[in-house]
Amino acid sequence: MVGRSPRVYDLSTARPDGWFDGVLAQSEDFEKACQIIGRNTLGLALVAGARVSSLTANPHSEERTMVEFSIGRDPTVRQVPLPEFRQTIAQYLLTPLQGVALPENPDVEVLQAHVGGRYMLEASLFYVRLLELRHEVGLSEVVVEFNDLRHTLTLDDFRDVIDERVRAELGIEQPADGMAIDLAVVDQAEEANAHGNWGATVAMLTPWLTPISMLLRTGEAGTLSEEVHGRLSESLELLGTAYANMGDFDAANEVLRLGVQWAGESSKAAELFLTLGRASVASDKHGEAIGLLRRALRLGADEHQALLLLARSFAARNQSLAALVCLEQAGGSVADDPSLADLEADLQDRLGDAWARFQAWLAAAE
Repeated sequence: MVGRSPRVYDLSTARPDGWFDGVLAQSEDFEKACQIIGRNTLGLALVAGARVSSLTANPHSEERTMVEFSIGRDPTVRQVPLPEFRQTIAQYLLTPLQGVALPENPDVEVLQAHVGGRYMLEASLFYVRLLELRHEVGLSEVVVEFNDLRHTLTLDDFRDVIDERVRAELGIEQPADGMAIDLAVVDQAEEANAHGNWGATVAMLTPWLTPISMLLRTGEAGTLSEEVHGRLSESLELLGTAYANMGDFDAANEVLRLGVQWAGESSKAAELFLTLGRASVASDKHGEAIGLLRRALRLGADEHQALLLLARSFAARNQSLAALVCLEQAGGSVADDPSLADLEADLQDRLGDAWARFQAWLAAAE
């Protein structure tokens, strides 16, 4: 019996793109509220059903910034400090949603209910675009785009990611059993890569992509310790390498580019540029690879590995002299690698006497 393919639903008409910008455009009061309590706090308050009637700002203390509001079906107007207001919003937004079944031909409202209406509003607020819903018996997945990267998450994982972002925005501590990035998984992924178990690495680390992207976009990456920052850089390198070895070079490039953004100018950046350059060589993007590998060398990457990869890319772009110089500078014998030995012989044939004259010119210059 052949299993049925998952049903795929386009979410372009279901997602509420730009809803919060539309709210802000309605009144200058909303812009002023954003300045006092923060853009995302106001957006989350609206998602929770809060009706803010007045704000008393204190620029020196959030504890003395007062919010007067009612929320949900309760008409009672309360006045509380801003931190307490955020906690109240969190209570409404972090309550688990009941699942909504998905019929064969759902309309827009049913798609929204299945994903979770509040989650769709929150995703838009955090610039996460929901692209597709994939559903088969017992499993729903969503394809999302964030920071120009696409990720496929189970519906539960997507909700966990958004809930985590809500907690971070509202200053709510994560429950002990809640979603977290467990750095011990990096060791497991490293071992999986060492044994060529690329699929295991992809399964372990792919769910981290959206949380890492969010940390990068919101600037929270800068609050992490150097050790945590370095381990997350390593996780992206491992995941990109796994994708490349599975032949999914587009995914490898996306992950490694995120890694480069994440690493910045740290010592890990050199390794990530080298890995990204290697993936570009493997996918025949040689012009791109040359720039990446040169950057890797400037940042202190392994010179031998980078030069050998550069030689392949220069050769592919018919820059024979540059390719042969890279092979020479890489050092070591190319005889141990038949493909490099063949490349060296081919390059020497292409250049003919010009190579000998070039070497003589170099020797004279010394």
